[in-house]
This record gives sequence, C-alpha cells and structure tokens, in this order.
Amino acid sequence: MRILRARGEIISMDEERKKFFSRQIRIPSFGEIGQEKLLSSSVLVVGLGGLGSPASLHLASAGVGKIGLVDYDRVEFSNLHRQTAFTLSDLGKRKTEVTAEFLKNRIPKLELEIFSFPFSDDLSEDFLKGWDLVLDCTDDIQTKYSINDRCVRDRKPLCTASLYRTSAQFAIFSPEGRPCYRCLYPRLESTDAMSCADGGVLGIQTALAGLQQANLAIRYLLDPNSVSVNSLYLMEWESPVIYESTIPPNPACLACGDRPSPVENKNRLREISILEYAKNRNDQSYLLLDIREEGERAEYPISGSEHFPLSRLTKGEVPSLPSASILILICESGMRSLKAIDLLTDRYPNSFSLKGGRRALESFLSEKT
Repeated sequence: MRILRARGEIISMDEERKKFFSRQIRIPSFGEIGQEKLLSSSVLVVGLGGLGSPASLHLASAGVGKIGLVDYDRVEFSNLHRQTAFTLSDLGKRKTEVTAEFLKNRIPKLELEIFSFPFSDDLSEDFLKGWDLVLDCTDDIQTKYSINDRCVRDRKPLCTASLYRTSAQFAIFSPEGRPCYRCLYPRLESTDAMSCADGGVLGIQTALAGLQQANLAIRYLLDPNSVSVNSLYLMEWESPVIYESTIPPNPACLACGDRPSPVENKNRLREISILEYAKNRNDQSYLLLDIREEGERAEYPISGSEHFPLSRLTKGEVPSLPSASILILICESGMRSLKAIDLLTDRYPNSFSLKGGRRALESFLSEKT
C-alpha cells in the first residue's frame, strides 16, 4: 500500500497502527504525536549488509513510514553470519528485494522503495528529494564520500557508521554539515581501510552499530535538537562503554567548508565504471586482471579474467602481460584494486580500478541476462 502525502504532512494513525505501536506510544517521549511524526517521516538506507539489515528493520518497526533501500548486491553465503535479513534460501537473490519482503512481512502498511544499483556521483540531481534523512551503511570509502557530498549539497541529515574487525564508530551530521564526514576524514583513500572481506568483522558489532544508527535517526526525526551533530561515537567489543569525541568543522572541507580545497580526488581518475568497462570489454586491448587471492578466486571465479594476486604485487612481483594492454584491475569491492594500481602503473601506465569490483560486475551482468 503506497501512502501519498505532501512533504511535512502529518499522517494520522488508524486503529491497526495504534495497536501495533501501542507499547511504544505509552512512552512519554513518544505518545501519539511522536508516533505520527515518525509515520510521516522517510529514511533512505544505503547498503543492506551488516549495518543496513538491523537498521532498516528497527527504523520500520519503530514506525518510520517510508523507507528506501539502496543496494546493488546479491546475497552470498559469507553474508549470513551478520546480515540478519537473509537466510540460506535467499542466496543469489537481490538484497533490496529480500529486505523489502522481510520488512513487509513484519510491519503493516509500510511504504517501501527499492533501488537496485550503486550509490554514485552519477545519480540524478533529485535522487535525495523527498527523503528526510539518509543512513550510510556502506563499507566503501569513496561511496561514503559520495553520500556525504550529496547530503551536504542537498541539505539532508546523514547518519553514518563503519566497522573494522571488532571496532565500530557512528555519527550523525546536520543538513548543513560543519562538521560532515569529510571533516572527520578529509583525505582518506580506499586503500587506507580494509573491507570486511579483507580485515574480517564481528557480526554482533555490525548489529549493534546498525541499531545505534537507527536509534540516532529516530531521535533526530522526533527532535533534531535531541542529538549531537558534531560527535563521533566509538564502540569496542571488549567494553560496554560508548566513547564520545567531538568532530571539529574543517573550514577547508571539500563538501561543507568556507574555503574548499582545490585538491582533486585522484581516485576518480584511476577508476572505471561498470558501464564504461562493459562498452569496451570486447576490445582485445582491454584485459581484466583479478588481484584477489587464490581462495577468493576459487570461491567466486571471474569469467574471462587473468589472475595475479595483490599479495605478490606487494612483494614487488609483476605479471607478464602485453605492455600496451589497458588493465582493468578487479577485486571483490573495488578497494584493493586501487592499491594495486600504485604497484603497476610504472610497468602498465594504462591501469584502472573497476569501481564496485566483482560484486558490481556480477550484478550488472545478471541484469543483462
């Protein structure tokens, strides 16, 4: 059931919703007024993995009336230990579609929109129009920058989180930024951080961080003044304490600063999109080079690719390939392939990282078949 409403219009609850949310309505800080405010709100969740699975569920079950689900990926076996919306029977299915069905079966009259493609700089100018708040639940640095920059430009509050092994951090930023995610990490490269596949991740920490994102988002939607928009929260597995530190605004921030830095993001010059690669993949000068390790390649082979693992590149070894080749480096998510470019450009100057990696390529090819 799709609920049509004008922006800012408060939707009154019917008897079914009053009964469904009855225990929450009894909380003094909610009441029917607060519950109707949530029902009239909309949140866009970008990334439906370990963070987005619990976050989207608890946003919906708390009463957020409209939720958008953004993810290009499909459910894989290694996802299931931490991505709680999926089961063994969902393997190979789109995460957006499975999550939408999961939420529909739990929350009555929930309005959902699904977007089965990556969040990127190429999205339409009005993509965030109509959303009250954005949750960044991704694990890729460049995607995080793209989400942050679009939220600052379109004046949308942003709640973000990230994980490294057993450590989690999360924050919420105001529509104006000052600070924003780029103030926190102004020059972070994709190769400065490991993905879950590279560094490992503790499933329970992803769930806790996703819940904290949903919690901050709900509090902000009820009352923006009830949450700090210049704090970074740190959570370690070994301690039940959540540590809070202040994020100072950066006057030279590329996204929200008064004096933007002229430094260009060099990574964009070293990446190739899935669409651009697809247009040229039959050109014999284009060579797809898989830099994942042996175990990854055996588990998820990439058809038509050569193989030379990053571990050998870091030791100073280089593959023996035609020097005129246009190398398209591919890993699992497009992070390690950016690092590999630094190790190959002297020998192969025409080297590019495939944005989104194997998961994005597989998703694209499955759409074409």
